Order: sequence, then C-alpha cells, then structure tokens
Amino acid sequence: MCPRIFTLRNTLLIMTLVALSLLANAQTESTLYTFSETTSFWPQGGLLEDSAGNLYGTTRGGGTYGVGTVMELSPPAVSGGAWTLTTLYNFVPYGSGGYVPISDLVKDQAGAFYGTTFNGGDPICNCGVVYKLTPPATQGGAWTEQQLYAFTGNSDGRLPVAAALALTKSGTLYGVTMRGGTWDSGVIYQLTTKNGITYTESVLYSFGDLSDASTPSGPILLDSLGNLYGVTSLGGTFNQGTLYKFVPPTSGQLGTESILYSFGASTTTGSNPNGNLVFDAGGDIYGVTYGGGDATGDGVVYMLTPTKTTWTESILYSFSTNFGTNPIGGLSWNHKTKQLYGTTSSKNQHPAGDGTVFKLSPPAVKGGTWTQKTLFEFTYRVNGGYPTGTVTLDSNTGILYGTAQNGGVTGCDLFCGTIWQIANP
Repeated sequence: MCPRIFTLRNTLLIMTLVALSLLANAQTESTLYTFSETTSFWPQGGLLEDSAGNLYGTTRGGGTYGVGTVMELSPPAVSGGAWTLTTLYNFVPYGSGGYVPISDLVKDQAGAFYGTTFNGGDPICNCGVVYKLTPPATQGGAWTEQQLYAFTGNSDGRLPVAAALALTKSGTLYGVTMRGGTWDSGVIYQLTTKNGITYTESVLYSFGDLSDASTPSGPILLDSLGNLYGVTSLGGTFNQGTLYKFVPPTSGQLGTESILYSFGASTTTGSNPNGNLVFDAGGDIYGVTYGGGDATGDGVVYMLTPTKTTWTESILYSFSTNFGTNPIGGLSWNHKTKQLYGTTSSKNQHPAGDGTVFKLSPPAVKGGTWTQKTLFEFTYRVNGGYPTGTVTLDSNTGILYGTAQNGGVTGCDLFCGTIWQIANP
C-alpha cells in the first residue's frame, strides 16, 4: 500500500512540475500601452530599444497639434507595474520641420534620433522631410528637432518610404522615396555632413526606366562593403516588384544599380515585396511579400539565395486566412536560434481579429520544411490590430516588442493603437 501511495504522489508531483514548466515556457502577450485621443495615436512603425529597456517610436497622429509625435515608453520600476509614456517631441503642421512621422527611428552614438515625415517641408510640394531629434543638454529639458532636408518632388524625390534610414559611422544617411526622380518611381538618396549640422542631399539613383525596379517599399540594407540592398513593390520583369542592389559611387566612379531578382514569375511565388530584409551568415536574404504564394495570394516569407549568375527564390511559408495574411513590416532575425519573427497585417481565426505575430523555425536538415507557429492573434477591440511595423527582438531576454497601428479599448473612438510584448516566443 505504501509503495503505491509513494508512486502516486511522485507521479502527481512530476505532472505538476511539467505543467508549471510548460506554463513558464508558454508565450504570453501583454498590452504595454493603449494610445488615446488625448495623447497620441496610430503607431505605424517599429520600436527602438535602448540598453535600459526603454522603447522609442513615432505616432502619425495626435500630440499637441494632432500631426504626430516621437515618444518613449519606459518600463515600470517594479515588476508588474504600468509602463510610462513620455512624448519627446510634438510635430507642428505646416512648419519647416515636417509632420506625420511614419518611419522607424535610428539612433547615433550621441543619442540623437533620425527619421522621416510623410508631409511638410517644402511649402509647395509638402512632400516630407528628413529630420534629426537631439536630446536635451540637461535631463528633463526639451528635445530639439532639426530639418535636415525637405523634398521638393522633383529629381530629388518625394514621399519618403515608411522605413528606417541607414546610418553609417561617419554620419552619412541613406534612404529611399516612393515617388519623384526622373521617372516619378522613387529614388535612392544620401545625406552627407562634415559637421553634424549642415547636410547635403544627393540623388544616387532614380528608379523606373522600362523594366527597372519601381516604387521602393522597404528600408535600405547595408552590407559590410557598403553596398545597398532593398525591395520595390513594382517593376522588374513581371512588374510585381524586385530585390535590387546598389553599389555607391567611389573614387569618381558612377554608382551602379542591378536587379537581383524579379518577383511574380508564377502564382506560387511572392509578389509585391515590402518591409525590411535580413541577411544570414551565408549571404542569403530573407523577407516578406504582401501578395503571392498559394491560390489566395495572401503573401509569403521568402529566402533568396545567391549563385554565380542569379538569385533563387525559396518560399519558406505561404500565408492563409486562418493564420494571418498580407505581411508588411518585414522580418526580425534571432541570430542564436536562426528563427524569424514577423507580423501579418490582417485576418486570423477570430471574427474580430486583425493580424498575427508569427515565428518561423528552420528545418533540422538543410532543404527541409520550415515550421510556422502563430504566437498571437490580435482581437481589434481588445489588444489592437493591423500591425505594420517591424518586430523588435530583445537579444538578452528574448522578448518581442511591437506596435498595432489601430485598435485597442473601445473607449477610443479612433481605435488608437497599442504597444505590445510577447514573452517566451
């Protein structure tokens, strides 16, 4: 009798420990902040995390003048407490500094932020600006916004892409616009400075001649040699978008643009790529497309592999209605586990749902099937919806952070959006 009791007790103990372990390792979504009409709203881009765990981003609406803000979200002093939102800067409509910020932020070594706005700047064009936001000299002081360049809508481009700028150690900024240039199909531009105060804009390339790449739809990716990579939503052989490479001019040599891959070769491949790109150690490039894939055309996660003469596309996953559709924000890469993270902008299994957070895990054997897992499904009126920004991965804790552009509690008539986290993804 005693041995049976002992065995039963041990069995129950083991089952309890296993259950607790599974619970501890299960991914948990938390809404860190819900925006409101009285503060700021509509966070469109991704978040930037500092070493103290503070999150930085932009909202394209709200603030003092209703046209967007740069904000900071700080973690609680005590675990389980409320996160604190601080508005660092309120954009001003029809001023010289631009308004309606839509890009992710990049940060230099001095703590200044750089980004773009969709509107403002040139009073005739109202085509957006590149700005710099400098922290105060003393804690609690005002941040200073500086317009680095205002687009005119001519050969210099207009309507900068809603993505982060590329910033080099020397202070040079690279970016792309969706329109403007010789063919009104967008440009690659750079901003250079000698003193960190005055900047000069140069157009490196105009997209859109014949079957060329057209309409940039993601940020610039810099490799170790200083070459630029990006995607366009249109153009290429099938006018379904491209992956392009641009080699900047050096020593009097002209810069060169080349299309590495044209999307849309068949109904099963991806089409209309967007969002950020990630490299692996072998030189493969990973990204997402808004359309293409299976018969429903709800988008894919792809890998492009270089060969001596061309690049080959592999579809790692095709999205469907039950597991989210139409990814926009691109991918984040966990270098330790080789896993990819991203969001879909719409649909999931819930009738009121609007988007998902997903994880893709590599196969155990090269060439095998990648495994998709839906980490979270948004319910629009509860925890937000329509996530369009890149997921931020904390490399130390493994926690994912992101924004949902719309949704949140029903008390916000505009459905103002949220900031969320997922633990143990």
